[in-house]
Amino acid sequence: MKTASIWTFLFLLAFSVSASAATYYVDSKTGSDDRDGLSPNTAWQTIAKVNKAEIKAGDRILFVRGGLWREILIPHSGEEGNRVYYGAYGEGDLPKFYGSMEASSPKDWTEVQPGIWATQKTEPVLGKEFNTVKKGNYTVQGDNSWRLHQEAGAAGKISTVGSGFKLECSKSGTASNHIQIWGPSVPHTFPESGLQITFKARCSKPFKMNGLKIQNSNFPFTSFFTSTNVASLTPEWKEFSVFLFNTVNTELSEPLPKDMSIRYHLSIGGMPADSVLEFEILDAFEATLDMSKKLPCDVGNIIFDHGNCKDFLRCGIKKWNLEDCKKPGDYWFNPEDQRVYLRFNGNPASKFKSIELALRRTIINEGGRHDLLFEDLAVAYGAAHGFGGGSTQRITIRKCDIYYIGGGHQFTHPNGVPVRFGNGIEFWGDCDGNLVEENRLWEIYDAALTNQGRKDTEVNTIYRKNLIWNSEYSFEYWNADITENILVEDNICLDAGYGWGHDQRPNPNGAHLMFYHNRAKTKNFVVRNNVFSESTEVCIRMENDWREGLTLEGNQYYQSENPLLRWCGKTYYQKNELKKIADELGMEKTGTFKKYEKPQK
Repeated sequence: MKTASIWTFLFLLAFSVSASAATYYVDSKTGSDDRDGLSPNTAWQTIAKVNKAEIKAGDRILFVRGGLWREILIPHSGEEGNRVYYGAYGEGDLPKFYGSMEASSPKDWTEVQPGIWATQKTEPVLGKEFNTVKKGNYTVQGDNSWRLHQEAGAAGKISTVGSGFKLECSKSGTASNHIQIWGPSVPHTFPESGLQITFKARCSKPFKMNGLKIQNSNFPFTSFFTSTNVASLTPEWKEFSVFLFNTVNTELSEPLPKDMSIRYHLSIGGMPADSVLEFEILDAFEATLDMSKKLPCDVGNIIFDHGNCKDFLRCGIKKWNLEDCKKPGDYWFNPEDQRVYLRFNGNPASKFKSIELALRRTIINEGGRHDLLFEDLAVAYGAAHGFGGGSTQRITIRKCDIYYIGGGHQFTHPNGVPVRFGNGIEFWGDCDGNLVEENRLWEIYDAALTNQGRKDTEVNTIYRKNLIWNSEYSFEYWNADITENILVEDNICLDAGYGWGHDQRPNPNGAHLMFYHNRAKTKNFVVRNNVFSESTEVCIRMENDWREGLTLEGNQYYQSENPLLRWCGKTYYQKNELKKIADELGMEKTGTFKKYEKPQK
């Protein structure tokens, strides 16, 4: 039986926040970044200022209630027992952090053909050269080589040619990451906005090449600059100019390790077998865009009137080409010109008071951070994760609202099937000592709550007293190394799979507990005293048998029609078979099947 001492230790750890060294105030309407931020009357204005500031362990950063920001927050780490606090001050609604671009004005839309309305097109303004350009030939500081990474049976041979490479592909692989090209190293000092990269390329067989990235070549493989542009290659040389937007603004927060290897990167698994790809960078410049109008990345969702629109199930319906946009509300994000094309009868901004274009970016990026407390914040309208990042320790997220998250294009399988993603709160990879409690999460494309990773250590994490509804999964878990001391307790989880994204998913599911294949050594994983009521498929989906490390006890289930459990991918236990689950599998001996009575408003 599990000992109480572990949970007592985690409880005390979660509340070990010492007195603050300083308190900073941020006001999106009346603040100014030229002030000291030390009082409501001298508040800062932008997230960029917060990211740049010299925040120390124990400091408090307070955002005015009723404020709104459309920037990525990169928190500063604290120290064990002395955390950095991100919270709210004043009266009114929670401070809002939106991961979207607003397109609520009729001027934001242009009718490009009858019934098809597109967002505005903007061009970058070029700044100074990024590294060096000499007589049209791009050169870099340091290592100029291009290297091949291949896995899962993919095979090829690469050679560096000038400022580019030649890849001879014999086997293409079945996923984009099965062939990866790592290029020249880049300096650690990044421009705050983005980069404009011009390159030429050709392929002996027609092929659509994924966007160019600049990222860390070691775990956790953080992407610093990303282009969503797709290059359609032919046997003839073609020239492309792409804008790479700064995805994390990491240099604005904590210094990067000096030994970190940051390089150009391409994922091109799925290119035709027995083909030859040639690629050469021509120039690179720091660049800026009018980000109030520019879509720097995929739009994974369109939210009309803050989800109160009845016409299109609250949101737009994402399609993968313009020809499929046949009904009002259908839209396509064109990665080549980075514009949204929306089918609508008349200018959409003439009908809706609010149109939010959810961008594929994590709104609060906590990757690599530790000793943080987030409280009383609203995080919404982002097409990646609400809170997300790898390798986190001692992070508490409490009393926050997270909604309309996910739907961004993650990658496309070689067979042409796209994959979309996005979780409300995600701890990716190694995580230790995190606490998620008393939050409200709704309308999440994938999982409301999750810790997951490929070969990681996921330990000492608590999820409790959260209210979740209309998410594809209430809680998702998978790992392949070590998992210990995970507690999911006293959460109320309603209507899994009934969210905005379910019907347009390539893989509709719907489960409160989504346990994908778990190969990790698992110990003391406890799910108890939760409510799991109604789902489009099952309450629990368990892909393999790892009961030795798992305890399910005292949970309340209800399904009006669908099964309770999908066991090991094929066996279903029906809604009235909770006792059978207990007798045959030894799980939920104290569970109940009972309809959850929602409180009256």
